[in-house]
Amino acid sequence: MTLKCLTGWVAGLNIALAPMSWASMASAETADTSHEAVVWSASYRGEIAGRAVKLELWRLDGAVGGSYCYEPCHRPGATLDLEGSASGQLTETPMSGAGDPRPSGRWALAALPGMAPPRLQGQWQSMDGKRRWPVQLLRQPPAFSHRLHYELRLLMNQKLRSLADCGEHTDLQVSAIQVYEQGRLKQSLPTDAVGSCWRVQPRWVDANFDGWPDLTQALDLPAGPNIAHRTWIYDPGTQKLVLGPQSLQDISSPAFDGKARRIYSEWRASCCSHGLDIYAWKPAGPERVERAESHMLPVRKGGKLMACYQVPAYAQGHVRWPGGLYERGGELSLAQEPSADWCDADPAATMGQNQVQVLAVPRPGQPPRVLKVYGASYRKVDTPQGARYCPDIAVFDADARKVVRVLMSENAERDCETDKPAGTAP
Repeated sequence: MTLKCLTGWVAGLNIALAPMSWASMASAETADTSHEAVVWSASYRGEIAGRAVKLELWRLDGAVGGSYCYEPCHRPGATLDLEGSASGQLTETPMSGAGDPRPSGRWALAALPGMAPPRLQGQWQSMDGKRRWPVQLLRQPPAFSHRLHYELRLLMNQKLRSLADCGEHTDLQVSAIQVYEQGRLKQSLPTDAVGSCWRVQPRWVDANFDGWPDLTQALDLPAGPNIAHRTWIYDPGTQKLVLGPQSLQDISSPAFDGKARRIYSEWRASCCSHGLDIYAWKPAGPERVERAESHMLPVRKGGKLMACYQVPAYAQGHVRWPGGLYERGGELSLAQEPSADWCDADPAATMGQNQVQVLAVPRPGQPPRVLKVYGASYRKVDTPQGARYCPDIAVFDADARKVVRVLMSENAERDCETDKPAGTAP
């Protein structure tokens, strides 16, 4: 997992989440969940060997993991994985490189406590021990207007000594999140989270955008990526975490954008059906304000006819189409050049999904503006085999930079229908 991805999960305050994996829950259903495990995550910044670094670190019981990068972090090879134990002994491994990368260094830190420490101190050394550098990193403040000094622990069915115990097929079952304040149990939040070490860890978010930290946890990983979550809202009046409204619980894989004050959910219905829902927080809870679903954009380039898969994305509070067809200065152009990665379908085989959508150039903070939409239908054609109903599709001609209509009747046996389909042109 890249640092960028991990940072998106680490919202602040003594809690953690890291790369995802799944394991069978067969043995977890009857397992004892009485073991109380410390859990937290935090962001750190500082220097190693005179170079600025950013670090994301998490702890679950005795397991510790994370990643760090030498700034600027977007450079290839800048980010390294970290794994080890709460004793403070960590090993780093480059994220890039062919095959199985070898460890590149060791960290020796002070033992990690039950809450994320304000400072990480210790030593970095190369694997051969010839190079050594001091580690001095400061914890970064969480991105909330208000702070809670809570320590979280999970009631789960296994003990973890180090990250080595968090293999791909590690089954964990969590029955409750224990909330401690100044060493005393403040709340016990019932839950039913099942999965790997990375899956069951809760994270702090501002779900209702009031500046107070709220708590969310992934419950399990179904066949698709639509992951159910349980989310608790902090009530400043009672100073407790309370279960959020059902409309919030119903959002799968929720992500929270505090700047735009939007919750968004990227979902998948099948291999070729993706979508995006965007919610605003209303007095009764989240209310959906935007929705977009994937479709196929027929394109012709160099005489080749293809269908390009259009998947909506989230940006600055609104739907965006990264590979969309845009009108700029009176001319049409694709945001991305057609390639085999996303334009490998046959338009005749995707008739139910074909659509040419012409968009205005997106404006920051504004929803997408659709200028024109061209659909697909069938037309009756006389062929040597008799009357057939052939696909009549709108196509963006990338060479001529205009939308044209193409009647796909050359291969009538393959592309055309014997019976009249719905939506057939007269």
